[in-house]
Order: sequence, then structure tokens, then C-alpha cells
Amino acid sequence: MAVAGLILGACITAQAGYRTETTVAPGAEAHQYVVQIKVIHVAKDGKTALLSARRLAVKAGEEGKINVGDEKEQNCFFCTAIVKEIAGGIEAVTAVVVKEKGQEKLSTAQSVTLRK
Repeated sequence: MAVAGLILGACITAQAGYRTETTVAPGAEAHQYVVQIKVIHVAKDGKTALLSARRLAVKAGEEGKINVGDEKEQNCFFCTAIVKEIAGGIEAVTAVVVKEKGQEKLSTAQSVTLRK
């Protein structure tokens, strides 16, 4: 697939005081993609704080996962990503769950199809 060197997509979602930003770009190896997932806290006054900006390399068709924080402390996030190669492009599906004091504060999933 000839897509090297360009960012394939960006998705932004917001919910319950949090915003997520996801980008997908080709990886260093064939059929590999780099998914960056940012989790941003948005205060009532509009000020933002970056909580996490993690990258993971995923092989096409395989799920990648990131767990940030300590579930025992009840403050954590879970991010998953899978990139599928389809005719003429890719389909990227990401999910983010944020827990604060043991309660789920954000649960979002995004899907984007990108054509060459």
C-alpha cells in the first residue's frame, strides 16, 4: 500500500469533560501503522490539560492496547486501536475509556475510513 509519509487521519471526540484526539500514520514496516491517542481534560472554564499522549504501533488487522494509570487507585484510561487495510485505503477503529475515582467518565469509540 503506497501511503508512506502522510498522516492518514485525525479524529476528535469530546464528552463529559474530556476530549480525545487520534491520528493514524504509516509505520516503519509494511502493513504497520502508528496510532497516537491523546486524552485531554477540559475544565468548566475551558482550560485544557493533556493527560496522556501515547503512541502504539499496530500491525494491520491486529488490536493494540494501552493502559495508563493504576486501576487499583481507580484513576486510569484504556485505549485500543485496530487498523484494517481495505480496498483503496484503511479503516481505523479506536476506543477510549477514562475512569475517575472508579467511575467511568468517558467511553468513546471512533471509526474512520481513509482512502488513498
